[in-house]
Amino acid sequence: MKKIMIFVGALTLSGTMFAQKATKENPFSLEGQLSYNTSSLSFNAPSLRMRYFLADDLAARVSLSLNNSSTKDYYYELADNAGGEGTEINKTSMTMISLGAEKHFAGTDKLSPYVGADLAYGMGNTSAKWDKFDGNGYSADFTATAKAPTSMLGLNLVAGTDYYFAENFYVGLELGIGFQSMSEKAGEFTSTVAGTTTTSLSEPSNSSSFGNNFIGNARLGWRF
Repeated sequence: MKKIMIFVGALTLSGTMFAQKATKENPFSLEGQLSYNTSSLSFNAPSLRMRYFLADDLAARVSLSLNNSSTKDYYYELADNAGGEGTEINKTSMTMISLGAEKHFAGTDKLSPYVGADLAYGMGNTSAKWDKFDGNGYSADFTATAKAPTSMLGLNLVAGTDYYFAENFYVGLELGIGFQSMSEKAGEFTSTVAGTTTTSLSEPSNSSSFGNNFIGNARLGWRF
């Protein structure tokens, strides 16, 4: 009977430790995030986030993400995809940093729900390359390149939860909506048609959006 009681006590103690969330003595957390872009229906590059708990229910946070994407399309001389082949390559790269805060609510020993807000800023560039493609179809004598710097400013409202599956280790899910403004500055466009090369500046452009833009994060974190 004594051995049984010791065994039950050990299980109880280990269960308590398993469910224990961090306290003020370990206010930092570091997590990796995988974001789903609801606009393009694709995953963004993983990002990192550091949080500092000012209190058990209040945290400041800073996130850093690098987003690089590339697409390549093919265009053919003939309707049955025979003959000459033209290509169009588009690339986008952006480094984004965001600052924000979270308000946590009473959950369970393992679950910590929260709401928060982020102010995000990003800088990068877009580029394109056309080879035997003039924007309308296959063109054997046409090549061109374009490149322009871009920037982004966004304000996002988020809601999420941390689930502590072990002491100080958690997984989480975060969703949100927000406003995002994209700006593309004047860039350089160089084209070659039948051996003659010309260079010009492209027009700057701006766009904005509001909605469940790019936030849908699955997270794995460590609070220390």
